[in-house]
Amino acid sequence: MKESEVLFYRPFSHIYVERAVKENDMTRRLLNRFAGARVIEINHYKDVFNRRNQSYAMQKRAGALIIAGNRGELVYKGAPFCQSFGEENFFYTSFVLNCIYDCEYCYLRGTYPSGYMTVFVNTEDYFKAAEEKAGEKDCFLCVSYDTDLAAVEDIFGFCALWHAFGKKHGNIKIELRTKCGNLSFLRELEPIQNFIIAVTLSPEETARLYEHRAPGLGARLKGAAEAARLGFPLRLSFDPVLVTENYEEVYDRFIKRCFEEIDPKSVMDIGVGGFRTASACLRNMRRNYPMSELLSYPFESSGGVCSYGKSESAYVDHIVKKTEKYVEKRKIYLWNT
Repeated sequence: MKESEVLFYRPFSHIYVERAVKENDMTRRLLNRFAGARVIEINHYKDVFNRRNQSYAMQKRAGALIIAGNRGELVYKGAPFCQSFGEENFFYTSFVLNCIYDCEYCYLRGTYPSGYMTVFVNTEDYFKAAEEKAGEKDCFLCVSYDTDLAAVEDIFGFCALWHAFGKKHGNIKIELRTKCGNLSFLRELEPIQNFIIAVTLSPEETARLYEHRAPGLGARLKGAAEAARLGFPLRLSFDPVLVTENYEEVYDRFIKRCFEEIDPKSVMDIGVGGFRTASACLRNMRRNYPMSELLSYPFESSGGVCSYGKSESAYVDHIVKKTEKYVEKRKIYLWNT
């Protein structure tokens, strides 16, 4: 028997359910799907999620699920660490907290006190909040920052819900960001121009070392190519750019392969950005994962933000220069520009 089988339960073998949402249709569907799970009723998700002295890393491996209703703010102003792609009205929202992937550089490792995945089933409240935020104005709404919705679409079906919402609200550009390689669910959806598929791509070397549980580059490229073939707007994200040995050689191979497998003409735009996170978040990440070589790098801190600092420009400039061989410069967006 493997060590992981001895120490940890299978994913979603334990499900915490808020009493207020136990009769919700989605709650019932999830409990039916995981009928063998031990169900623990709770008053509020924060009674579990915000407990003190939890181990984020251990809980990520244990993989319990919390089903709740979000009674707080549902749609937020765009985060300063994220790219707005030139959109003036930039917002984000989350049906799910935490991700099935476990990328070593992910800010989620230092943001939440719990590693358990939490799903909010009061979806209509979210849609109403999004409508109110947008009004009649054009806006940009990211729905997959605090998780990877595409990776759990077969469980929750939230991508299809956001797609249906987008069909009703043409003034709201919805971005679905993902590392998932299997985007076959898109075949069941009508391609609409305000439903953007944003695929995060990394060199194989980076993916293998730091993007734990996530699909490799090849799978993601196939998923991105299929999204474009089906007619969905395709955004590529070369983010975060990480310091590596022989970075020029690594990223040259990476960019060449990307545009061998994806038609450059099918790419709406590309986002490029280096590693950055709040200083407090990085402290938590290091505490949760003290053996991480990536996180032990002596990042520069300025204005409460940790990054590679000035040394990053050489990496980013090189990547942009190589990318410009395939995609017009006006389609390349840099973080914090």
